[in-house]
Parts: sequence; C-alpha cells; structure tokens
Amino acid sequence: MVYVATTSPRRIELLEQFGFDYTLVKPCKEKLIINSKQDLAVQKAISKIECLHIDGLVVAFDTIVVFKDKIFEKPKNIEEAKSMLYDLSGSWHSVISAIAIKYKDLIKAYFEKTFVKFAKLEKNDIDFLTSKENVLDKAGAYAIQGYAALYIEKIVGDYYNVVGLPLNRFKKILEDDFKLKKSDYLK
Repeated sequence: MVYVATTSPRRIELLEQFGFDYTLVKPCKEKLIINSKQDLAVQKAISKIECLHIDGLVVAFDTIVVFKDKIFEKPKNIEEAKSMLYDLSGSWHSVISAIAIKYKDLIKAYFEKTFVKFAKLEKNDIDFLTSKENVLDKAGAYAIQGYAALYIEKIVGDYYNVVGLPLNRFKKILEDDFKLKKSDYLK
C-alpha cells in the first residue's frame, strides 16, 4: 500500500489520471533548515512525512521555481504573483520537484529538475494570467497545464515535473529502489 501525503489538487488529479492505487494522508507541518535550492524542496517534502507513523510506504512531494538566485514558492498575494511573472518573462528558469519516501524507519529523498522558458510577457499578459487562474496556489505563480501554456516557449525535461509530480521518476523510484511491481501501486 502506498500512502501519499499531499493536499495538492494537481498531484491528486495526476495520481488519479494515471491509475495510482494510493491512500491520501494529511501531511505533517513543514519545518525547514535551508542549505541550497534543491535542499529546500527536498526538506519540505521530507518534513511532510517525518511525523507520520504508518505501516507502509509514505510519499510526499514539493515543487519550487528557481529564477537566478530567487526561489519562487506560492505567492502570498496577486502583487507578488505579478512580480514573479515579470521576473520570469522572456527568461529561463528551473522547476525543482522533490520526492520524499518513508518506509519503516528509512527516509529517502530525490529531486527532479526541469528547465522552462517563458515568452516575453506584457503587462496585459500578466493581468490575463493572474485573472484567469488561481495563481496563489502555484509555485512561481503559474500552471503549465493552464493558461500559462500559451506563453511557454520551451521546456527541457519532464513536463509533469513542472506540474508538480515527476511521474516517470516516481515510477522508477518505486520499481527500482523499493522493488514494487506495477500491480503494487497501480489500479
């Protein structure tokens, strides 16, 4: 049995869409000590599962957007969302998703990085994006699977990583590191 500690509607939707057999559990409250950008995503994912005492494999995820030296998580308000989108406009950035898995007393963590290039965004484009979608619940203030797709010029890496759940990497981890068969985690 795989337990997933998430409240993300996008991750739940992806797990359902691809037929994962899982039980949803409430994630722990996050606590962090940040050393690097990858560490932030990994630590956030780990912190969501370390307080859980469940007999089975428990998984959590976290996603951040990195632009130059800035880390973009979920914006606190529309002004911050617009500021993030202005920064990302016409530029490359990376999306880092972490996967943390707890099994018995062992916690393993992994991360996946994808590079994304936004087209040049005008003020009306940013106003459009921030009015059409709930940008406050998305790292970097955009959803690649939403209206932001109209402004993405290029992507290098796993598309689903940008959505928030690197499916191929997750499958490989379950099968290679935890020796699960597809019948163990798919319906």
